[in-house]
Amino acid sequence: MKNKKRIKFGILIATILVVAIIGTIGVKKMNEPTEKERQIAFLKKHEEEMTEYVKYDSEHVLLKKYDVKEVTYNWQSVIEVQSMAFSPKTIAVEVSIFDGTGKKLDGFEIYVLPDNVKNPTEIKNIA
Repeated sequence: MKNKKRIKFGILIATILVVAIIGTIGVKKMNEPTEKERQIAFLKKHEEEMTEYVKYDSEHVLLKKYDVKEVTYNWQSVIEVQSMAFSPKTIAVEVSIFDGTGKKLDGFEIYVLPDNVKNPTEIKNIA
């Protein structure tokens, strides 16, 4: 009789420990930023570099001869893109460009090639 109670008590304690461990791991995972959040934070950190590219080096802006004074980014539009098979993945973000009066000139996407798409730390190229 005492043996059965000890076994039941042992099983109960083991179950509680397993649930506590799984719960702790789950909470820890929830506190880590998602892949998209890491990508957005990376892009925001390099916003000035991207803005310089859009204003002065973007083919879209150069071909249409826009005089860009302001650039805004739609951070919710950030996605991972692979343009062709075997090409490296890039991070795409929607861009809106404005003139000096605040009039919207155009909108398009730019593609940022980071060192690591899942956890980026530096920009290799912008297109």
